[in-house]
Amino acid sequence: MAIQEDLLITYGAEIIHLQQSGLLFEENAAPAYYFQIKKGKIKLTNFKPGDGEFIQSIHDHGESVGEVFLFCKHHRYPVNAVATEDCTILRLERPNLLKLLESDFDLQLQFLRSCAERTYYSYIFLNSLTSEDATHQLLTVLNHLKENQDQTERFSFKVPYTRKELSSLTGLRIETVIRILKKLQSEEIVKIVKGRVYY
Repeated sequence: MAIQEDLLITYGAEIIHLQQSGLLFEENAAPAYYFQIKKGKIKLTNFKPGDGEFIQSIHDHGESVGEVFLFCKHHRYPVNAVATEDCTILRLERPNLLKLLESDFDLQLQFLRSCAERTYYSYIFLNSLTSEDATHQLLTVLNHLKENQDQTERFSFKVPYTRKELSSLTGLRIETVIRILKKLQSEEIVKIVKGRVYY
């Protein structure tokens, strides 16, 4: 969900810049700001010693990052937010975000709907992780990505992630992701053109 930039600035938002691989926030830090991406991409990730990383989600321009944690009683980030490319971010202090939301009921509803949709996906994804079917896990991620872009036609959605990123998003090994994509291509569920996956 994107809050209008001029509205954020009216309530005191500042623009910050983050270089690729820079941390917007880190695991166990206390949430103090609402962040909205003006330019670039941010991934929410956990680093596992020996296992690499597990990507929880990837956020693009116009999206907010980690806002739900501002409302948790634990007041600690359970993930790291890392720039996957150079980013420009709007940053608004939590008390000012609350004032903004209190001033506009429609905005409150949009904000709540956005948080609910992310929570819904988390439940769907967690359920897919309990499946021993790796294909189901990968298709759950692809379905979510495609639905978020309002794409319904077959092969209309160009998957914006590499096989390595899909591996990190699903918790599957990269070799498994490659094998599944080849299988899905033979079943005409995905199409691979010049190394890009269309779903």
